[in-house]
Amino acid sequence: MKLFTNVQRLSMAFAFLMCVGGAPGLAQSQVVYDDYDPSYDYDPYYDDYYGSDYDYGYDYDDYILTDSELRKRIKLNLAMSPFVDGEDVRISVDHGVATLSGTVEDRSAMIDAGELAYDAGAWKVRNKLSQREMGERPWADMRDRELKQEIRDELESSPFVNSDQISVIVKNGVATLYGGVENKGEIADAIENAYEAGAKRVKSRLWVDPDLS
Repeated sequence: MKLFTNVQRLSMAFAFLMCVGGAPGLAQSQVVYDDYDPSYDYDPYYDDYYGSDYDYGYDYDDYILTDSELRKRIKLNLAMSPFVDGEDVRISVDHGVATLSGTVEDRSAMIDAGELAYDAGAWKVRNKLSQREMGERPWADMRDRELKQEIRDELESSPFVNSDQISVIVKNGVATLYGGVENKGEIADAIENAYEAGAKRVKSRLWVDPDLS
C-alpha cells in the first residue's frame, strides 16, 4: 500500500509539472526546421524564437535602426540610384522587414531595388514590385527542375555564399531559399544569385545563424 501511495504521488507531481511548465525541452512556439513545409509562408523571425534579437534593421557598424530611419535610408538609396526610379516605389518597414511595392521599369530594376533595401540595413526584403516591361522571362523557358539546377550552379559558383547551407525549392518559376547563413550580406547575395539564374520571384527563408559566424 505504501509503495502504491508513493507511485501515486510521483504521478501527481509529474502531472503538475507538465501542467505548469509543459513538456521538458520543447518551446511552445518552436518550429522544427526538419519539418519545413514549402507550401507554408514560413518566416523564422515571426514563427519562432529564432532571430528574435533582431527586431530592427542594422547598418554595417551594428547601429540599430528604427523602422522610420531604415525607411529613410532605403528611400535615399533608391533616389540616388541611376537604375531605379524611386518615385514609383512604395516602401513600408515593420521590425526591420522592408516591403517594396509599386512599379519599376524592368526586371533588372526590380532586382536592384531589393539589393538597395538590403544595403540600407533591412534584415529582410519582401520584393513585390511590378515591371513595366516584361521582355525578359527566363523562367518561362525552363522547367522548375532546370531552374533549380541553374540556381544551385549560381550559388555554388559564388565566392560570397556557402551553398552547402542553402536549400532551394522551385515552383512555377518562384524560388524559395531556405537555410542558415553567416551574415545579412550573404542573404542578399543568395537572392541575387537566384534572380540571375532566372527565377521569376525569390522568397527568402534564410536567417543569420550565429553558430556559423
